[in-house]
Amino acid sequence: MHNTAHRDPPTLIGPVSVLTQRQLPLLAMQAACGFPSPAEDFFREEDRLDLNEKLIVNPPATFLVQADCGGSMVDYGIHDGDLLIVDRSITARPGHTVVVLWEGGFTVKKLYCRDGRIVLASSAGYPPIIVPEDVELDIWGVVRSNVHFHV
Repeated sequence: MHNTAHRDPPTLIGPVSVLTQRQLPLLAMQAACGFPSPAEDFFREEDRLDLNEKLIVNPPATFLVQADCGGSMVDYGIHDGDLLIVDRSITARPGHTVVVLWEGGFTVKKLYCRDGRIVLASSAGYPPIIVPEDVELDIWGVVRSNVHFHV
């Protein structure tokens, strides 16, 4: 595996180099997914959250990209249109979701090793990519998280 941390990331949406700080209200309690629990104060002034701090660990090494995977990553929680937060400073390991340059385009896959070979896995029903032994895999970064839009 080859991690090219010194090259510029793709700019499909753009590199994250200068972040604006915008704090949003954070509900002072967890939201139950079953029956709601009663609450006295929903928002307190000290309960503020900056999503940049929560989602982006290393801003100079982070870029954003919109997922266009045709459903091939749904089993791994990535849907078409999701915003992927990709960190180039993380050394890719088996089990990580990675952005790789493959056959002239960028693709998002789950990284595994099987029988000494690198495998790029997709959801059930999609064939995995078994990287030939003589091919150096160009990993552009590890997907730290994704934002799924519901509306």
